[in-house]
Amino acid sequence: MIHPKQRILTRHNTASLPEFQHYARGIPMRQLCRLLQRHERTVKTWITGKAVIPPWAVAVLRLRILEHELMKDQMGLTAIEREQRAKEAAQIIQRRPAANERQFTLQLRLDIA
Repeated sequence: MIHPKQRILTRHNTASLPEFQHYARGIPMRQLCRLLQRHERTVKTWITGKAVIPPWAVAVLRLRILEHELMKDQMGLTAIEREQRAKEAAQIIQRRPAANERQFTLQLRLDIA
């Protein structure tokens, strides 16, 4: 039986630390370890840079975010959030009346007189 050659992780074929930190931000260490199914010591060595971060670790975190977005979209929450943002933007942007409209004609006449 032939065993496949084990792939050795080097600095050139691993995930970058900033990318890992980006996807892992806000997740408590205990939950992060449970999510990646690795010991806390292993994750800490990844963060400190003493060990290389395997590419699958970042992929798992990225997929977690994508699954969350997909679930929100399927439940219709994305459309609701989009409508709320549109209402908030509409409240901020108000039409500015033109200078020749009725409410300004009186003021213009007073300025001329």
